[in-house]
Amino acid sequence: MKITGIEIGDYRQFKNIKFDFTYPKGHPKEGQPLEKVCFIGQSGTGKTTLLNVIWDFFQVLNDGHQLSANRFSIPSVSHYETFKASISVHAKIFDHEVSFGTQSLRSASDLYINNDKDIAGSSLDWIKSQPIDVHNAIKSYNKLCLYIDDSALNHVYNLTANRNDDNRAYIASTDEIFLSNEKRQEAIDRLSQSKTMAFRSFDGRYLWSYLLSDIEKYDESLKKVAIDLIQKNGSFSPNRLSESLNKWQTENPNPRIDIAKNCLNSILKDFFLEVDTEGTEALIVVKTKSGKQLSFNGISTGTKQLLVTAIPIYKSQINKGVVLFDEPERSLFPDIQRGLIDYYTSLASEAQFFFATHSPIIASAFEPCERFILSFDDNGEVQVKNGIAPIGDDPNDILRQDFGMSPLMLDEGVEQYRKYLDLVTQIKTESDINRKMELIAERSAIGNKYNFSVTSTDETN
Repeated sequence: MKITGIEIGDYRQFKNIKFDFTYPKGHPKEGQPLEKVCFIGQSGTGKTTLLNVIWDFFQVLNDGHQLSANRFSIPSVSHYETFKASISVHAKIFDHEVSFGTQSLRSASDLYINNDKDIAGSSLDWIKSQPIDVHNAIKSYNKLCLYIDDSALNHVYNLTANRNDDNRAYIASTDEIFLSNEKRQEAIDRLSQSKTMAFRSFDGRYLWSYLLSDIEKYDESLKKVAIDLIQKNGSFSPNRLSESLNKWQTENPNPRIDIAKNCLNSILKDFFLEVDTEGTEALIVVKTKSGKQLSFNGISTGTKQLLVTAIPIYKSQINKGVVLFDEPERSLFPDIQRGLIDYYTSLASEAQFFFATHSPIIASAFEPCERFILSFDDNGEVQVKNGIAPIGDDPNDILRQDFGMSPLMLDEGVEQYRKYLDLVTQIKTESDINRKMELIAERSAIGNKYNFSVTSTDETN
């Protein structure tokens, strides 16, 4: 499924505005849904709001699917509030064009009783009104939408921290163990059944147990095999144990190898790091190129950000679905940002990506028609236009042409540039040769310090 457009009548800072997320006339992919979208704009223009609108659309679709399958009740109906504000979201699923908007809503009689009379029944009505092909297509998706926002980093501890640390919660009784496992399985089942996934909606322990269940099962099996071998032999024989374990590992490939090779190592190498595929202290263990393992506190914030965002894209089976990503540049140096969009999109090559960013480096990875620049008009309402600078352009050009920042320098730099230009006139009119040479030297010093360009006209003076 791909999003093809949003229409907003009057919602928050938006009024009578339309977004067309298809390639324009004359483009080689004319009329097809955009493969990736970049929202640019100053704070308050609604970049994250647009991501939330798309997310609410997918939550409604997920509700309809779950209700039609009699799988579980709807815990919240807050996402239906979005569509009370003259909003419609348009999408394409295989060859079918679908929409959900204000006109699709039922009247809300009771927002907290989940039956066909409340507003959540709108999703069931919508599902039932669609061709059987659409319903079957939705059922066929593992995940329709993945939302990555600023809460992602809150989940990194359960991914990379040592599982044997003493600060883990203590479970005192068998009953508590049973209840804990029951709660865990219930959460994992809910994640598995849901067509949507967002960091803010789930406990990190359950999120990683769902996404990396293959690693958890591998570690448990490896531990059991080792214990069984020791008990079977009656004594500890290091050589025999090693041979038996190596044989078992050959027959049972380590899932960390796949995630290292096809997901993480290609970006971790830029930090001179890699996944320790033999490390079982945590779900994901990171080591330096020289082989030194890094503890949770030894991993940089930027590296944690990459780990916690890349794995869900790769492991959630979101391919052919939609990924929403708020500020992918967070905590990352510019050299990493340059290849970031290509990296993330390669992890789910058939998915559609929506990014919200403040980074011109991130924005330069998009075609002009894939950039949507939000700004305020004189009445304080948001207006939108597409980008101008070509894909891969100098970020400074992106700042000038798309971000509308001119000049780029702060006041001190602007003042020096004016002085740099004024010196041209002074040099031309100065008759004293010694004074003229001083002015030339002064101008040259300013130009070198700020890297101001020297024109051929300047050079002749």
